[in-house]
Amino acid sequence: MISDDFSKDIAELDFLDFSVCFGRPPIPFTGTWVEKSELVAEMKRVGIRQAAPYHILSKSYDADFGNSLILEELKNTPELIPTWACVPSAEGMNCSPAEFADKMQESGAKAIRLFPSSTGNPAVATRYAFAKWFYGEYLEEFQMRKIPVVLEFSPSRRDEPAWDKLYTVAKEFPDLPIILSDGFQRTTWTLIKLLRAHQNLHVQTSGLDVHRQLEYMVQQVGPERFVAGSKFPVSSFGTMVGQVLFSRLPPEQKKLIAGGNARRLMKIGPLGGRD
Repeated sequence: MISDDFSKDIAELDFLDFSVCFGRPPIPFTGTWVEKSELVAEMKRVGIRQAAPYHILSKSYDADFGNSLILEELKNTPELIPTWACVPSAEGMNCSPAEFADKMQESGAKAIRLFPSSTGNPAVATRYAFAKWFYGEYLEEFQMRKIPVVLEFSPSRRDEPAWDKLYTVAKEFPDLPIILSDGFQRTTWTLIKLLRAHQNLHVQTSGLDVHRQLEYMVQQVGPERFVAGSKFPVSSFGTMVGQVLFSRLPPEQKKLIAGGNARRLMKIGPLGGRD
């Protein structure tokens, strides 16, 4: 008989969702958004142990402003690990790379998010050049400190994801942990070759929506290269959980993907010091 209660199985995987956001967008908006309290309530309902959110305003309005908001919002919320957005230039962030990284690490934020092609207020939306002459100094600083960088390239805005640029940035900064986010539908062969070429690359599970795609890719490149991410509230926690929970992977591999890899990249332990 098939069980209709998977709460224990989900708890054992110790999920950390690497792709959530919250907050009210800056302009009239018809899509989905949630406040922090709603995010936490939904995590508890589904059984998500931890999450690493960013504030929606850091993407769709101004990185510095959103980063300051998330620090205020996440006080006394240990299940939520702050991540910061960045426009990787001294002019964009009004500080040097070292100053930015110092502020970020002092704040307790554990990862950087880059949105080279985000949308939002046209005065400040991040539609910047994704080339070393623009981002090099900042990424060199992040590489030196081993700060993981989540790269959301919004490939749906182009005919094809910018594969050459992804390949180039991974090659230029071989010791920089990079997590590829956003949608990578029907790109299995390209992703496998990219992951084999660059050991510093990882892929968020939210973009792997072809039947048994996650399992096949794990067989090809290993479970250490994948981190669970839901893209909540745009997508549901349940999709992420089911993709890992019901995969035909060994329990130890499922646990790595569910949260172990994300915690390793961010250099944090499980919530409450659990094994």
